[in-house]
This record gives sequence, C-alpha cells and structure tokens, in this order.
Amino acid sequence: MQFGVPPLTRGVKWLGAVTLAVSILVAVLGDSGAAMARLVMFLPADFAHGYLWTPLTYTFLNPDPISLLFALLGLWLLGAALEQSWGTPRFVFFYFATGALGALATGLIALVSLKVRGHAYYGNWSSLEGLIAAFAVLMPEAQIFLYFLPVQAKWMLPISAGITVLFMLMTQAWWAYLPQLFGLGAGVLLAGRATPQNLFLRLRVWWIDRRLRKGRLRVVRGEEPLSGGRGSDKYLH
Repeated sequence: MQFGVPPLTRGVKWLGAVTLAVSILVAVLGDSGAAMARLVMFLPADFAHGYLWTPLTYTFLNPDPISLLFALLGLWLLGAALEQSWGTPRFVFFYFATGALGALATGLIALVSLKVRGHAYYGNWSSLEGLIAAFAVLMPEAQIFLYFLPVQAKWMLPISAGITVLFMLMTQAWWAYLPQLFGLGAGVLLAGRATPQNLFLRLRVWWIDRRLRKGRLRVVRGEEPLSGGRGSDKYLH
C-alpha cells in the first residue's frame, strides 16, 4: 500500500472545523478567550474539582499558529485514510478515546506529581499519536510521510515513541509530553482490539507456557513440517 493524499472525509472535516474555531476564538477573545481555554484545556487539578469533560475537549485547543497548522495537517493526512477504512463512527470514537485515555493516564500520574497536577494540557498530539499507532498496527507496510520522507508505518511506532522520550529528556519538562506517550500506547491497544478478556487470555497462555517449559515440555503451535524423523514434534511431548 502506497501513501496517497486522502480526501477530506466527514469526520476529519468536523473535527478540524471545531479545532480551528476553538483555537481562533481563544486567541482573539482576550479575557473571554482565556476563560474559554480554561473550560476546554485539561488541567489535572481542575479535573479533580469537577471539570470531567476536559479529557474530551483539550484536543480542540491549539493556540499557537504553527502548532495549529501541523495539528490540522496531521488530522487530515492520518485521519482521513483511517476514516475511509473504518467508517466515520469508529474513527471519531478512536480519535476521542486515544486522547481521553492519554489524559486520564496523565491524571493518574498527577496524583503523585505536583508538576503534572498543575500543568495545562492542550492540543491533539495524543490523538495523532494514536492514529500513528493504528497505522503501525493495522497497515504496517503502508507508507506515510515523516517530514516529507516516506517511511513504512511499522517504523513510525518506535520513531514516535523515541521522539517523545527524547523531548521528555532534553527539554527537562517530561510531564508536558505524557499525554502523547500514553496516547500512543492507547492507540496500540485500541487498534489491536485488545480487550480485558484478550489480555487475560494472553496472560494465562504465557503462564501455561512457562509451567510447561519448567517441566521440560514443549508446545508447538500450528502446523510444522515433518522433518528429521521427528514427527512427534507436532504434539505436546
């Protein structure tokens, strides 16, 4: 699958329009804009005092023009392709879910960190990280552009994680990038359709394998060719 410029799909248009409108209004309304930003941004300290909607709204606020430009560009190039594949309802749910999970996981860190608790989070970078993770999990051979360089989607997962960690280390403000890091992880889980039941099943399989290996037994999954006169290798022995 080769990367192409996708059309403006319905979900992308609505999300982009709301992001553009909120960001411009906050920038031009002065004191009223500042009050609006307080209602939209995710501030862990405010969330604990009743601002429960902010994990769903902070992705709409990008007050910096350059940040807003890249936010809309990323939403279009990544989101439209996935919306065409998934349909609008699943895409919109995924976009909000990865952003919200990134914020909520950050809120858990805020319970033990004053720096996280008092930091204001905004921007759709956590959701964009989730979209990158979806490409890496579902379409690993697809090509997407990283600063105008075509890169296979499967490599974007470690690249995105590495860039985020690098910013956390070099800017000496690790708390500012927590939603992006958690959004990337949420994207992997949701794109792979990981459910609590599936995770529990994988844990049980790992535990059974470990017990069998301790007993010097071997588990062979699937069909293996009969070679070397060891036909019994197809079975547990």
